[in-house]
Amino acid sequence: MQEMTPDSSGSGQTNIQEQPDRRVRIVTMLVLSIVLTWIAGYWVRQAEIIVLTCQMTEAVPSIPGLTALLLLVGLNPLLRRLPFVRDLSTPEIIIVYVFTTVATFMFGCGVTRFLIATLNVPYYFSTPVAPLETLAPNIPDWLGPGNFVVARWLYESSPTGEVPWEAWSIPIVAWTGFFLLFGGTLLCLMMLFAETWIDHERLVFPLVRLPIEIIGTETGVPLFRNPITWIGVGLATILNIILMIRAVFFGGPRGTMNFDLTKGIVGYPWQAIRPMNLDIRPDLVGLGYLISTELSFSIWFFYLFQKLQALVMAGAGLRLGGMPFPQEQGMGAYLVLGLVLIWKGRRAIKHAWEGWLRPEVAKNDRLPYRWALIGVIVGIFGLMVFLISAGMEPWLAGVYLTVLIMVSIVYGRLRGETGVPMLWAFPYGQQQKFMWNFFGGARIAPNAEDLRSPTMFAVLNFLSRGYFPTVSGYQIEGIALAQRTGINWKQMSSTLMLAIGFGAVAAFIFHLQPYFAEGGIGLRGGIWGDGIARQEFTTVLRAVDSPTPPDATRIGFTVAGGLLVALISAARSYWFGFPLHPMGYAVSGAFGHKLWGPFFLVWLAKSSLLRYGGSKAYLMALPAFLGFAVGHFLTAGLIWGSLGAALGGAFLRWGVWFG
Repeated sequence: MQEMTPDSSGSGQTNIQEQPDRRVRIVTMLVLSIVLTWIAGYWVRQAEIIVLTCQMTEAVPSIPGLTALLLLVGLNPLLRRLPFVRDLSTPEIIIVYVFTTVATFMFGCGVTRFLIATLNVPYYFSTPVAPLETLAPNIPDWLGPGNFVVARWLYESSPTGEVPWEAWSIPIVAWTGFFLLFGGTLLCLMMLFAETWIDHERLVFPLVRLPIEIIGTETGVPLFRNPITWIGVGLATILNIILMIRAVFFGGPRGTMNFDLTKGIVGYPWQAIRPMNLDIRPDLVGLGYLISTELSFSIWFFYLFQKLQALVMAGAGLRLGGMPFPQEQGMGAYLVLGLVLIWKGRRAIKHAWEGWLRPEVAKNDRLPYRWALIGVIVGIFGLMVFLISAGMEPWLAGVYLTVLIMVSIVYGRLRGETGVPMLWAFPYGQQQKFMWNFFGGARIAPNAEDLRSPTMFAVLNFLSRGYFPTVSGYQIEGIALAQRTGINWKQMSSTLMLAIGFGAVAAFIFHLQPYFAEGGIGLRGGIWGDGIARQEFTTVLRAVDSPTPPDATRIGFTVAGGLLVALISAARSYWFGFPLHPMGYAVSGAFGHKLWGPFFLVWLAKSSLLRYGGSKAYLMALPAFLGFAVGHFLTAGLIWGSLGAALGGAFLRWGVWFG
């Protein structure tokens, strides 16, 4: 059936003559998105891999995507003045923004860069103490180059400086297919949950407001035409200039302002609260203004609660490395929240199922819920086939995949409900550690003669210590953006999937070229993640030599984290106005050490404005806070990153990380 396109009169009738133009515009936006992403690839390669002046793809949204948005919004008034050229509509700008953001997300250190390192570590870093080369044959040739010489060239440069594409072509296709399969499964899940989160619970999607404010779709005044915005931009610029001068000329610390609040604290039990740093992150402060006060309060409150736990445990004479195990608590909280979200979303799943049994149920759906359900089933089945074909035991693949998906669901909810602007806001590395803690080395690597399954489990550590599963955040925000700007769900879902696929292929190209031309160990950015990968492969060898039982202590804290978040959720259900948010507890355990400081400052500012000025004062200050975040992205990311990438030298003395 041909899609209906409303005519300019608003009658709702089909205007057949506009169909060819609409298709041409869609193709134009696709080409524009690919071109901007490809240009960004050169920028990322130089700034992140070769000279490492900043990690722009870690930002939320990614700085290349934000730059594309600002570029199109800035050029649009010029397009209106050109003859025979139509300016870009809001949906078209959003499509390009989403594509570029997600595609360059694939370039990040926690996705393709990490995967490349992991695939080559057993071939290059083998030692008599840790003979990782014994694990190398367990990696199928269709997933990695499978060659010791090629791995050496990756780190030390090839004789000709060219990439041996014959060794990498099949793995690139295989892993791109994996990313599409995993990303497609998560997209279908986000579509299913969209019915509950968007239509029924009406989540606010704070980060969706940023592109809308920049374009001026709902307010009528684009963000940068508001003079208050420039107050925030100016403050961020001044702050970054001070930090740049201090770092370049006076040997100051790298990155943004960081204060050690426990400096000088020694002696037991007080030293148990170390480390405790206060980070001043303009991007987190600015975008954190969009977050509810109860969540920002909960994040810093529960972070201090963890420090209190450590102090009490130390005072009681306990001396356990890692106590009070905040990440294990965060992992337990994430898993319980995942179960709660699935339970709350059961009606959406039922609705999708009924859409197949009774087509009239799905007739007026805004999203293809019944197809999304099939997509989830097919996607999970396909992922299981991929993992088992790669050598993993079915039970290990199934449990690990379940844990990864659960964390992805919660992260998607986190972005939709709270808008925490950080890719690492999940239990970093705990998805894999959860498996070792609960099952032990004796269960994961039971057979010393066949190590294919634990080896592939180690390869997939990039999904646990990297952040590809957090693409669910961009996906649910893309769905919300589509509904708020009138974009067809087919266009948005196609954009998200094409961005993952194109981004994966482009990421391999832009990483492998400098590695084989210069040698990974000779680049300032190196091959990120090889140290982590070595630890994972060494863990496999250690599990074979000295099988370990489940870790009762860490299991206990994981369960305790799950129970506590369940109690907080129950309290919010039965006690109106309960001040603590379960997401705050989960995030504080996952990555609270980076988030608590900025959100404490945001909580103070926002609470004061609401208390003494009301909603009017809050809305008046909003452009300044958004300008503070965007100003930081522009000065520390776009401008400084470009200067460092192009000129090097003194511009490399100050590195900015957005993760």
